[in-house]
Amino acid sequence: MTKGKVCLVVSAVIYGISPLLAVAAYQGGINGLTLTFLRSALSIPLLYVIIKADKRKMKLSGSLIKSIIILSIFGGALPILLLYSSYDYIDTGLATTLHFVYPIVIVFAAAAIYHEKISRVMMTAVVFVTVGVFMFSDISSGGSKTGVILALLSGIFYSFYVIYIERSGLDRLDYVVLTFYVMIIMSISIFIFGIAVHGLSFHIKPVSWAFAGVISLMVTLGAMPLFQIGVRYEGAEAAGIVSTLEPITSVAAGAVFLGESVGMSQIFGGALILFGVLLSRKKQTVK
Repeated sequence: MTKGKVCLVVSAVIYGISPLLAVAAYQGGINGLTLTFLRSALSIPLLYVIIKADKRKMKLSGSLIKSIIILSIFGGALPILLLYSSYDYIDTGLATTLHFVYPIVIVFAAAAIYHEKISRVMMTAVVFVTVGVFMFSDISSGGSKTGVILALLSGIFYSFYVIYIERSGLDRLDYVVLTFYVMIIMSISIFIFGIAVHGLSFHIKPVSWAFAGVISLMVTLGAMPLFQIGVRYEGAEAAGIVSTLEPITSVAAGAVFLGESVGMSQIFGGALILFGVLLSRKKQTVK
């Protein structure tokens, strides 16, 4: 397995474990929006210390700053806020499943916008992972159309994040510096939204602060940089495919640590995702 694929797999595993820690954080009275804000904000001081200690270049050109703002708002904060908002209308399992529409969006966007010829192998991989992800949730259970639309939009905007980070050249930027600026802009965006909807509450128990800190460190120092490195080496399409290992990790972690049941549909869906990821290791596009 290549360096880029390893980074993407580890990133997906970290993202997949995060909900398990979030469940523990919720026991201390924190809500989803506050946890999302703290996940971004708590990492900023440490990232700054790392940048200064390693004497990394922080000064960026105006064009790079503009690209980071676009990435952070439309690819970072907006997908999270849309997904969070969908929880008010539909089950979280269904919302997460719909969010994972982004691998197929990435592939079709590459073909439609950038005129890339997608190989049959890559298209087959996309079909397998998409069907596999949808098998993790009972889509027939229905729900509010508003919730479904919000969850789908969260996946579409996240596909923008994956594509834009590659096409804008931000994947070649120092990953710690990039994460630092993305976290600042995301924190500001989410804070403004939280104040507007009265969704932020910091009257929480110490256990919530502790788990929020752990999640922040795992995501911002592990999952995000590793994902950025993976996009740099493997490209947006492969990154979208491999990241679908996240729901498998979440289901497995829930079964092991929370005693949650795993049905045959989820097992079969996981097998389809793994097969799709393995297929994506082959030649992905024909230029």
